[in-house]
Amino acid sequence: MSEIIREQLLQSGILASAALLAALFAIRFVVGRALKRGEGFPPLVVRRWTASLRNVLILVAILGLVMIWAPQLRTFALSLTAFAVASVIAMKELIMCFSGSALRTLSRAYSVGDYIEIGGKRGEVMDFNLLVTRIREFEKRDGSFNRTGREVILPHSLLLSSPVRVEGHAGGRVRHVFNMTFEPDANLFAERAAIEAAALEAYEGTAEGHSQPQRGASAEDDITVGVGTSDIGKYRLEVIFYSKPERVGDTERAIATRIGDRVHNLRTEGKMDVRNES
Repeated sequence: MSEIIREQLLQSGILASAALLAALFAIRFVVGRALKRGEGFPPLVVRRWTASLRNVLILVAILGLVMIWAPQLRTFALSLTAFAVASVIAMKELIMCFSGSALRTLSRAYSVGDYIEIGGKRGEVMDFNLLVTRIREFEKRDGSFNRTGREVILPHSLLLSSPVRVEGHAGGRVRHVFNMTFEPDANLFAERAAIEAAALEAYEGTAEGHSQPQRGASAEDDITVGVGTSDIGKYRLEVIFYSKPERVGDTERAIATRIGDRVHNLRTEGKMDVRNES
């Protein structure tokens, strides 16, 4: 039994470490006494040699212990490295979520009540924590603020791989764009002013337009109509207006109805030049 214990002690390096430390203490004791008993050495020289000897012995002790315990240290380092790698792989998504949360906080990207789009998901921010953001989802149709009735949980790791688009802030208005296409049988360019006036009239008749006096702004600054053509040669009207997100749908329908009615009236009244294409 004693032989087994002795062999384990030798293999573990305990006896070697103890022998090294004992030898170094003995050297320090002998040399220290010799310096103190030596005659003809100034006190300053004795203190310098004593300090130098102490530092050299400490360095030798550190190097010696490292060499004695090198196999055990190597095994421990490999185990620690393997554990660290496994931990990083297992917690990769969690670490990315914390990093994304830090990015959101430092950049002040969005807050509760804002209207955002992350990773193809659009909605109103309901809540967020260190790991996820919870949004009330909007329809996938571009520019639509109609709610689907679903809530979506977005991990903050998306903030590191996808851009964040803030479409509007809490309590504010958003910029909304929609297009209307007409057959190319009339000159809508010449009637752009009349069409924009009809759109403005419809806009002022909505709840959003009625809120203009409270804001002290002109509705003309909040709605514009552009005339262009599509890829297949049809007329395309691009309508841009600003509105509260919850009023976008009603406002768009009112403007589209008024524009369509205005274009029809212009045709029936003979105020549009009809062109026949061969």
